[in-house]
Amino acid sequence: MKKQDKPAIDRPDPDFETRSRAQDQPSLFATEDLIIPDGIRSYRKAVSAIHVVPVNSSHTLHTSKLFDACILIAQLDFKLRPRDQVARIKTERISITFETRITDLVRLAGIPGKNYKRIYEDLDFLFEMILKWNVLDEDAAVAFEMKSHFFTMLGIGVGHKRGAIRFSFHPDVMDIVLEPSNWATLSLKAMDGLGTLPSYALYQQTFRYLGTTAKCTASLPTETWIDLLLGPSRYVKTDPATGKKTVTSYGDFKRRVLNDAITRVNEAKALNYTLRLDEKRAGNRVSKLQFFFIPKKQASLGLPLTWPEDGLKLLTNMGFSEAEINDMSQSDSYEVIAESLTRLKAAEVRARERGKPITSRKAYFSGILSRVSQGATGADLEIDRVEEEVRIQAEAKADKERQERQREAFEKHQSDVSTQRLFAMDANLRDALFARFEGTPEGKKARVFIDKGWTPRNTPAVASFKNWLKESNNEVYLSLLQEPEDRSFDSWVAWRLEALANQSP
Repeated sequence: MKKQDKPAIDRPDPDFETRSRAQDQPSLFATEDLIIPDGIRSYRKAVSAIHVVPVNSSHTLHTSKLFDACILIAQLDFKLRPRDQVARIKTERISITFETRITDLVRLAGIPGKNYKRIYEDLDFLFEMILKWNVLDEDAAVAFEMKSHFFTMLGIGVGHKRGAIRFSFHPDVMDIVLEPSNWATLSLKAMDGLGTLPSYALYQQTFRYLGTTAKCTASLPTETWIDLLLGPSRYVKTDPATGKKTVTSYGDFKRRVLNDAITRVNEAKALNYTLRLDEKRAGNRVSKLQFFFIPKKQASLGLPLTWPEDGLKLLTNMGFSEAEINDMSQSDSYEVIAESLTRLKAAEVRARERGKPITSRKAYFSGILSRVSQGATGADLEIDRVEEEVRIQAEAKADKERQERQREAFEKHQSDVSTQRLFAMDANLRDALFARFEGTPEGKKARVFIDKGWTPRNTPAVASFKNWLKESNNEVYLSLLQEPEDRSFDSWVAWRLEALANQSP
């Protein structure tokens, strides 16, 4: 690799060709070759709290993967360090040098082949690359607009060190790398088939939301999604005076970039979900984008083949379905699952000692998994808070199930009352309405049921008729629901409670 005079400086290490930006603070700890465990199959990627975008628009798929792999190496290194060392590094803003083999780096990046000359060039690009990122407050407002180089130092091994790589980050960049609450798991196996930078970025930025209850991403401004998928581009213009961003040629971006990225992600065989785009408009302008996860209709990929049988059995015994375990495998590595199972066992022992055994192992495990997947360890797991959250979730679940049962009872009440009044109305009027319905497209679809005769017991035909009546003649439909408790769920609940009170001795 060619050395450069500016901003590079030479370091007194004959085993590496080194490029560096001046650092006043030397590394506190000695560096060693990093052994990457074969079991590692996931790493953490920035989520919405901190958006990282390369200023240089020539960022490619390879450099993006190397970018992520270097972050993984740094995180693995810090997981092996004592907590007091990590705390000192963060508080004193100490610069750390990381070392790995180029073969491990390429494997972690998921880059096929052995074109190491290209890898060295891409690493050289990362050394020159400038990052900018926004740090957001709790209210999602931008607190700081930051800018820095990704690497402060890059060393390429020579002689007996040939094939070794050394690098270090600026402390501000390291803050992003080490903050566990700002990272989500990304499965390496899904990289196959994502042959473009936008599709790779789309996968990264969407599938971190797979574990959400709503099964959808956050609704972010269109310009934010464009930046996340492309970095700086002609599709987003920034006002130099105000810094305000505006989207230009969204239709062209969607046609040339977004649609192709969605197609590539949706065709990835390793993923059990496809993405559905939801465009939110402000007038005639698409102001925000959101993605929903849609389960694939093809046969399930089955339980993760690389997960041990005993681990799968534990999850199944806890009540997790095959679909839930599939989702788990795409959002967390088995190393994270195994650690969470160990934490659950320890928590169960403590709970028994307190005389308060865990009643919902599934909910409890989910709470622990959520924390472990965010990087929490030891006391950071806050077991007491997990217990409280599980209790709150159990109460919320019970309340939701109770409300659903009440809704079902209210809908049955509406159906019974409206059917009773339908067949109690004037026969000529009722038969005329039936005749009108039979001549509509909806009536023709229900012909197989209508042919069985118009009776209160012919539920499918009567239900189809009432749905049509509600849309075509709402006044007549409402005449079938005369009382307040027939029309309003809240009124029905109050009416039912009053009836129960009157029945009490």
